[in-house]
Amino acid sequence: MFRCHQFITGDFKTRKVFLEDKVYGLALDALTKACSDILIVSPDKTMVLLGKRKVHPQPDWWLVGGRGRPGLSPSEAAAANTKRELKIDANPERFKVVGSYNLVWEFRQQKPKNNGTADISTVHSLVLTEVRYLINRN
Repeated sequence: MFRCHQFITGDFKTRKVFLEDKVYGLALDALTKACSDILIVSPDKTMVLLGKRKVHPQPDWWLVGGRGRPGLSPSEAAAANTKRELKIDANPERFKVVGSYNLVWEFRQQKPKNNGTADISTVHSLVLTEVRYLINRN
């Protein structure tokens, strides 16, 4: 396992911006997204829990996670994605980097769907506590 360090210059401020689908589609044609994805691991480390995605680029079993937001470190983005998707509030220091992957997808959810999309994914592991694991299984 290794750490993914973050460097911020000056007084960077995060800005909340929403892009309409057409503009976001153009952005996807021009940019590679930075994602923080998470392998959710059982307390005894014998199982990895996956999520079932409904939409492209991977409408199947996949890792929990998604895009990072400007200004967040990869582990902070992983914590935010875990809270958003699983309602688990975990300290970013609990996320351990497994690897970094370049993902290029043939399809995407936004039009034109067949233009595909590309991601750089920092994959983290998060070992659940016994209590959280039992709550999420039921």
